[in-house]
Amino acid sequence: MKLFKKKTIVSMLMLFVLALAIAIPASAADQDYTFYNPATSSTSHASSSIDGPAVVTEVSPGNYQVQITLKNQGTYMGITLPASYAYLNADVNGAPSGDGVYEVTATRSATSTHTTFTFSGLTNSTYNVPIQLQTTVAGFHSSVHTLVIDWN
Repeated sequence: MKLFKKKTIVSMLMLFVLALAIAIPASAADQDYTFYNPATSSTSHASSSIDGPAVVTEVSPGNYQVQITLKNQGTYMGITLPASYAYLNADVNGAPSGDGVYEVTATRSATSTHTTFTFSGLTNSTYNVPIQLQTTVAGFHSSVHTLVIDWN
């Protein structure tokens, strides 16, 4: 009878560990980045709007989700101006060098002080990501910037 109880306890413990392993969400890691401007071969001034590292999560094998947060302001020629961002498109299939096809439109969430973009489909968390970022500065200067999320 004692042997039966020990086996039952061990079996229940193994089942608990398995259930816990399944319940643990995918791992997430913070990654520092800048916006690289391939047209000028330099770091874009849009990098001044980055608010903290990106959160990169492996949602399934070979499928990473990227979440970036931008301040709704930026420094341009030494002056801090309000900014807003209508959309971000990502070229995940062409990463890291880009193929010019922006397959994914990021989900956008905005408050009065920040805008957060989230997209999935990146196959390698170390790949730089070509993006198109629509930006409006001071309410009147609107443009789409072709940039690269450059992991530091």
